[in-house]
Amino acid sequence: MQFGVSSYSFQPLLRRDEITLEGVFEQIAASGGTHMELATLTIGQGLEAMMDYELYEDAETRGRLEAAAANSGVALSGLCIPASFIDEDAKARRAQIDRAKRYVDLCADMGVRFLRTDVVPWALRPQSYAQVEAFFPVITDACVELAEHAASRDVVTSIENHGFLMNSSERCRRLVQAVNSPNFRMTLDVGNFLCVDEDPLMATRNCLDIASFVHVKDFLLRKQYPGPGWLETLGGRHIVGTVFGFGDVDTREIVRAVLASGFDGYVSLEFEGNEPTLMGCDTGLANVIRIFDEVRAEIGG
Repeated sequence: MQFGVSSYSFQPLLRRDEITLEGVFEQIAASGGTHMELATLTIGQGLEAMMDYELYEDAETRGRLEAAAANSGVALSGLCIPASFIDEDAKARRAQIDRAKRYVDLCADMGVRFLRTDVVPWALRPQSYAQVEAFFPVITDACVELAEHAASRDVVTSIENHGFLMNSSERCRRLVQAVNSPNFRMTLDVGNFLCVDEDPLMATRNCLDIASFVHVKDFLLRKQYPGPGWLETLGGRHIVGTVFGFGDVDTREIVRAVLASGFDGYVSLEFEGNEPTLMGCDTGLANVIRIFDEVRAEIGG
C-alpha cells in the first residue's frame, strides 16, 4: 500500500501561486508520502482557466510533472478529470467521451495506470429516481466504450462516488457491474458518501471489492446549518472538510475495513478543510500513515 496526497489538497496554494507543482511533490515527500494523484482541475491560473485546462495540450507541464516525480521520488499515481456523459446534444456528448479517451492515452504515455473520470456534473442533484434511471444506460454505454479503450492501453478507469447523482455505494456498484470490465472500477472516497447521507463506514465496506484507488478524507457533520462555508447534503444535513482524524468520520474503523479487505493499492489524502493548507496536508498524511500502522499492528497484519 502506498500513501500520498491529491493535488486537489493544495488547490488554494496553487491558485495563489504560493506553491509550484514541483513544490507539491517536495512537500509530499517531506511528509512521508510516496505518490501524488493529479486532479487536472488544480492546474491553471484562476478558476475559469482551470475549468478549460487540458493537460494533454500542455507538453511543458507534462515534462515538469515527470521531472518533479523523478527528482522527488514521489510517483505520479493517477489522473482525475471532470467529465459528463449525459449531454442531450450528441456532438457534445461525443466530445466528452473522446476527451476522456485522450486522457486514457495520456495516462498510458506518461506511465500512469489510473484515471478517474466523473460521469455527470459534480453539482447535479437528482430531481427524481426516474431521472437517475434515464441517465443510467447513457452513462453505462459511455463507460463501456471508455473501458474498452482503456483495456487496449493497460489503463484502469473508474467512477468516483462524487457529488450527488452518481454517488452511494449501491449506485456505484451497479455501474461497475453493468460495465463489467476489469478496466472500469471505482475510486472509493471514504468521505464523499456523506454528500448523499450514507454512512461512510458501511458504504466503504460495501465497495472495497470494486475499488481500484482509495481517497481518504474527514468531515465535520451537523444536522442544523452552522453558518457559511458548509455544504448541504442531499438530505439536508451539513458537512465541511477537516484534517484527517479530526472530524466525525469513523476513520479508524474505515482503515480497519480497508486493511481487512486486502486492498493494497494507492491511498490518496484529500484535504479540503478550512485549516491552513500545509497543516491540513502534513498533519492529515501523518495521521493516515499512523492510523494505518496502528490498526495493522492491532490486527497483526
